Amino acid sequence: MVTLNLEAREYKSSKLIMDELQKEGFIIINPYMDMDTAFRAEYGVGTPVVGILVEYDALPNGHSCGHNLISAWAYGTAMVVKSLLSSGKIVVFGTPSEEGIGPYAGSKARMAASNAFKDIDFVIGMHPDDRWAVGSKALADSEMEFIFHGKSAHMAASPCYGINALDALVTSYSAINNMRDWARSDRNIVVGMVIRDGGKASNVVPDRAAMEVDLRSNSSIFLKKFVGKIKKLVNGISEGYGTTLEIKDLMPVYTEYRANHAIDRILYEELAGIGINPVNIDELDEPPNGSTDEANVSLVVPTGHIDMKIGTGLPGHSDQFREAADPHRAGENLMLAIHAASSAILHLMEDRKSLNEIKTEFDEYDQ
Repeated sequence: MVTLNLEAREYKSSKLIMDELQKEGFIIINPYMDMDTAFRAEYGVGTPVVGILVEYDALPNGHSCGHNLISAWAYGTAMVVKSLLSSGKIVVFGTPSEEGIGPYAGSKARMAASNAFKDIDFVIGMHPDDRWAVGSKALADSEMEFIFHGKSAHMAASPCYGINALDALVTSYSAINNMRDWARSDRNIVVGMVIRDGGKASNVVPDRAAMEVDLRSNSSIFLKKFVGKIKKLVNGISEGYGTTLEIKDLMPVYTEYRANHAIDRILYEELAGIGINPVNIDELDEPPNGSTDEANVSLVVPTGHIDMKIGTGLPGHSDQFREAADPHRAGENLMLAIHAASSAILHLMEDRKSLNEIKTEFDEYDQ
């Protein structure tokens, strides 16, 4: 079994960004929130305070989600705002493991839960995509690992002395798939599973089997109930087979996204002003099709978002996406995204009326 240690690769990336920000006069806090590769970088004094989100983690096939471009965008946007800032503060948040891999999985969810954004007036995030867009939607997401511990024995001579961990896993796999029928169709349930360990030899009763399960829904309240039912179901199957079950939650629950239409409208106007006709996701009647821990941030502070076009018809997490995320190919659009974001930030920091509008919308969301 190969264990990916991708979180270790973020040390160089986070250090590079911190070093460059420090050269520009930012005060760096690192480690941040007990995470070695997370940081908070501050410049300026007083209010208002803008938060800019940086992602830099990769996937097994490299930057096939374009987080390298998010880093470049965040740094560039911070530099432009810094050069034109008359008052207020910029806070750049270095947020490892958005992809949910390693000990710092879902770092923005951890930050949001620990009040990292309590002094921030608004936040801006960006992501590469196959279209220009503003706003965001996201599915709530929970990822866990089920590890079944059994007892090995000779598969032919003495299987009766063994406890087959793989049998318990396979039955659980099928049972989880069947649980899709329990969820109403409007909950947008997504179930993803992969077997990480299924035994070592076909003539030995597997004494260990492990699988990762990724569950998503458009409602985090519903998702938590669904996760509870899945865990109870798998525990019953494990008990029936006689295995010992170990359950590991691999990341905090990613929530659904709370868009701030007022910020996104300003981002839209800034993009339109430089000749880009973006899609306004907030106004589209389309379901969310991905998940992000940026959504957790959007529940605690007004959050706006830009999607930057780097190609057409790009499947996420693919080699094709990775190639499109090459900064030599995406550099021109990167500069446009930096321009739009920095202009929107400066607008909000200088126009108290607009700032009050985004705060009012956020405060009235649940009323």
